[in-house]
Amino acid sequence: MTQADLAGKDFTKGFISLLETGRTRVSLRAAEILAQRLGVSSADLIAQGDGEAGLELTLLRAEQQLSAGRAVEAIDLLERLANKAAGALRARALRARGRALVEVGRPREGLVLLEEAGRAFEALGHREFVIRTTYDRALAYAHLNQSGNVLALALECEVAMNAGGLVDRTLELQVRSLLATTFARSGDLESADLQAQRALRLAEDVVDPDALGSLYSTLSFARQRQNDLNGAMAYARKGLAVYEELGRDRAVGQMWHNVATIHIDRRQYDKAGEAIERSERIAKQAKLPTLEARLLTTRGELAAARGRWEEADKYARAGSEHPGASAYTRSRGLLLQARALAARRGALSRIRPILNQAVSSLRDEPARIRAEVHEAFASILADRGEWREAYEQARTSLELVRPDLNSSKK
Repeated sequence: MTQADLAGKDFTKGFISLLETGRTRVSLRAAEILAQRLGVSSADLIAQGDGEAGLELTLLRAEQQLSAGRAVEAIDLLERLANKAAGALRARALRARGRALVEVGRPREGLVLLEEAGRAFEALGHREFVIRTTYDRALAYAHLNQSGNVLALALECEVAMNAGGLVDRTLELQVRSLLATTFARSGDLESADLQAQRALRLAEDVVDPDALGSLYSTLSFARQRQNDLNGAMAYARKGLAVYEELGRDRAVGQMWHNVATIHIDRRQYDKAGEAIERSERIAKQAKLPTLEARLLTTRGELAAARGRWEEADKYARAGSEHPGASAYTRSRGLLLQARALAARRGALSRIRPILNQAVSSLRDEPARIRAEVHEAFASILADRGEWREAYEQARTSLELVRPDLNSSKK
């Protein structure tokens, strides 16, 4: 039977070639079609000769559910599988369950399983799965807003792939998209744009809706930071369309939040309020506490943009004190509280402690993010005529952005 015979009308010869040489994996549905043409059962086709064909099928079903965005269903299947599998199959089940836990908003639990899976793959000598699990761990850290760990693991994954450990254009797209997102969130827009452009070139040949949606979100964020609000909105709409088609509630909610912040920058306050309401409904239905906290702070920023400082202060406090608030959200809320107090001519003795808390909450965040708080601190102090202290805060901000400032003066 030739590759064309086996491919039929359902597949391409290229897909069959990739499958035969181990450069792609087969879905459960594809396995059933190919098995029928080969005159064997799908279990026989995918079995690894260790008598675990049924477990393999269960794992494939779970992975298929995970790929379709049904992580809860995948977890149910994998829990039944966990105590039965051994060896490589157990490592794959650990990895799949870890990924599913990250997807449903339990990244710390997922990370534990992913680290265990990575060690298991390393012991088995399965280099390909070590690399894939390294990317999964980077993604888990992204959900925990730990950008340093994200960058370290994503770059480790990139180096391993470049060294010939794995040839997979889809994974390369995912890694570059994650790098672009992390660089953008860290304030390094130049590196983010470089990775994004490379990812866009890959997206011309590789179709991965999740990676593409993430890429559009990153480009929207970067354009917003560069004050290209039309470009930011265009990419936000593209990302929103991708995620809505995929049915990714978490990502859709986050994209509506991003749309709201762009509307605030455009001074389109009514539209911003509508976008926040859409995001809030999703955050409540999908039980996304991190997004709920972020939205409270964004409501405060909308109130501040309208000059409603008491309302801004109320939402800022609620956002910064919310149990789901990330360090960045907490800092944004504290900074907005300080701005609201300053706008109402509150005493500096009350404003300084709040700003110091905002600085402290970001101690583990990238330098460029910390620099923004010091810059805002300087602005408030300068407005009160506290020039010496304002100068020191501005200098700290500059040194965080340009850590080689002192050496360049020598």
